[in-house]
Amino acid sequence: MNEAWENVRASLVLEMNRLAVTADAARRSRAAREKRGLEERPVKGVGPPPAPAFALDYSRVSALEPAPRRLSSDRVLRGLTITGGEDEEKHRRLPDVFAKGGKRPRPSVDGPSSPAVIGRGAPLMSRARALAQGYQPAVVKVVSYAHGAARASATANYVDRDDALLETQDGIELKGRPGINAEIAEWAKDFEPRKESQDVGAVRFQVIGLKDTPADRQILEKALSAAFAGHRYAYRFEVLKDGAIEARAVVAFAGTLGEGKSVTRERFYVTERHVGAAEGFEARVFAAKSEARMKARIEAATGIGQHRIVLEPGAPGNGPTSVVDRLTRLQEHGAAASDNGALLDNPSAIQCESRAWRRDLRSFKPRDTMHLIVSAKAGVDVDAFRTAVRSFVHEQFADHKFMFGVHTDKADAGHVHAHVIVAVRDAEGVKIHPGPQDFRNWRETFAEHAQMQGLKIVATSAAERASSQSYGPKDKAIVDAADHPRPRREARDRAYASDPANKTLIDNARRRIETARTNPIRMPASERQLAVANDSASTWRQLAQEEPQSATASALAQRMQFSRVAGQAIATLVNQALITQTTRNSAMPITAAQMGSDLKLLNEAVDKVGAVLPADTRAAFFERSGRYLEKLAARVDMQREFEAKSSQAVLAPVVEEATRVARVDQREAISAQRLVERAEAVERRVEAASNVAPASGRDIDTSRVIVREAERAAANERARAHAALEAQRLLAANAAAPLAASLAVDARLEALRREQMEKLRQISAEKEAAGKASEPEMEQ
Repeated sequence: MNEAWENVRASLVLEMNRLAVTADAARRSRAAREKRGLEERPVKGVGPPPAPAFALDYSRVSALEPAPRRLSSDRVLRGLTITGGEDEEKHRRLPDVFAKGGKRPRPSVDGPSSPAVIGRGAPLMSRARALAQGYQPAVVKVVSYAHGAARASATANYVDRDDALLETQDGIELKGRPGINAEIAEWAKDFEPRKESQDVGAVRFQVIGLKDTPADRQILEKALSAAFAGHRYAYRFEVLKDGAIEARAVVAFAGTLGEGKSVTRERFYVTERHVGAAEGFEARVFAAKSEARMKARIEAATGIGQHRIVLEPGAPGNGPTSVVDRLTRLQEHGAAASDNGALLDNPSAIQCESRAWRRDLRSFKPRDTMHLIVSAKAGVDVDAFRTAVRSFVHEQFADHKFMFGVHTDKADAGHVHAHVIVAVRDAEGVKIHPGPQDFRNWRETFAEHAQMQGLKIVATSAAERASSQSYGPKDKAIVDAADHPRPRREARDRAYASDPANKTLIDNARRRIETARTNPIRMPASERQLAVANDSASTWRQLAQEEPQSATASALAQRMQFSRVAGQAIATLVNQALITQTTRNSAMPITAAQMGSDLKLLNEAVDKVGAVLPADTRAAFFERSGRYLEKLAARVDMQREFEAKSSQAVLAPVVEEATRVARVDQREAISAQRLVERAEAVERRVEAASNVAPASGRDIDTSRVIVREAERAAANERARAHAALEAQRLLAANAAAPLAASLAVDARLEALRREQMEKLRQISAEKEAAGKASEPEMEQ
């Protein structure tokens, strides 16, 4: 048996040497090929077979050459078997590609009478006419990014189905895990060397010598607060067998210290301590600088020596999901508390706390590969679709490594699609950062190549058809896990679906999927979206008039008209065209009465628009517009409160004067009453003296007259004091309410009333002027 293996190995070595010679000859002839305008790729195999029992290096014998700009149309690539013979199953012919790897145009399968290619920069009318003639929209979207070879290999192996065959940028077809993994391993040499950020981790925190007493618990809490100052954290205490206590904490590694100009940012790092090359990993520890900063802060805050402090980190995690995972583990053995005192004892509290941490994570995850989906409706020619996808990726990603495969297993669901995996770095190290314009260009490029293959596909946008946003693969994964538990994970998926904390997440995913399937009319809100809706509505209306027999044109004309009307109503609410906080021509605020009147008009306009919308769009329109109307109503209430406070400020001197007048009148009323009392005392003495010695009746009459005058004066003072106190009470309750004329019983109160009326006329004039200043702006 050993002799047989040695013979096989010898033949393999000879074959590898032959391939090396062939590759070297290909490199020497490159200059000659470039002079002829051709640049061919070296022939490559379909990937190594499964490894035998002994170690054998199946790596390529030469470095990967840059992606070619052109391939000969008559070039035939054949995969080679392990013995050097041709693998006829891999016999195929690559399409001719021109500059940047694009497909050379050829006549459409519809013949010479087929319409011209509707390519990049085609006017809106051309795209609309194509849709009216039965073309389908081009769909090109990114579904995920991945970091590292493991994730890229997992995605590629998912694409490798029974009905699919992966094809690389070099025209090599890959089938089976060994070949795919070998290709990704070559890609990984150019992957981002930077690791994903360490965002959160569990920490065992102990101060040696602390026991389970209230005082020691306070010391441990103080030590925690000092160590993780500026960081988000949660913790719980554990009592050990010997009565000592320790804290189990979950900490966000990114933090901010200080305030204002003295703000500094820090991040904790966890590293692995190794015993030696042979023994390998021993334990995880904080990086020396991170641990030193934490221990120094603890010592400064508590006076505890650093030799008593124990900090043992667990495996760090990346992203918000890691926060949820570690907080969940923390509270599994008892209720935990956050750094701000919130109790974490149930999944809902953990979800709420994790959302509060997101801004502080400063998370980073490198992107090495991008996963694209290119799809078309079921019924298309699959071979033509595959050729269009091949031409598209060769042109669009000519300087990148990529592989793609076509799936037809979703034809019953209404579509076929291609998975494209692209290395985000090109040959020069420049990374792809796709934005809206890139996706637009990708759709246009794919549509061009599809039309060259006779496929009725045109590049258009969802806004031009008032189509609602599609759902993502994450939404589908959430709903699938809840409705159809995966094999060998049934218990976990059922627990996930039954957890009340996940109900909102699952319901939102269902809603997005249902919205994408029912496709209600899209309601634009921004100025750019509204401009697109207006142009599209005008285009479809014109096309419906030109082609009255086209049901598609008529339906989309009506749909875009509904979208335009609803969008204008939403834009009015969003931009607050009628209700503004201040006028542009005056610094004075407009009145709450005017704002309330405008709000009433907006409510009426929303009702009228909603009445003409289709039933499946009306509810969404009322829900969306209702949110804005509620905000505007709250703003009207704020304006009323502001006006009340402004009026009180203007009338504050009147209120102060009323208080002064009431105080003066009260003092005078008290003085008048004291005069009455003294006069009555004199009258009693005079009458008593008349019993001892006869007194003249004139003295008695005089004393009685003095008493009556004093009583009359006291009554008047009491009336004035009562009126002044009433005026003070009324003005304190509402200074803007005019005082009644009946309260002006003396000159002081009359002057107070006149001052109030003058202030009220001033406020009214300012409001009227502000209202007139806002009228031209309202009419615009």
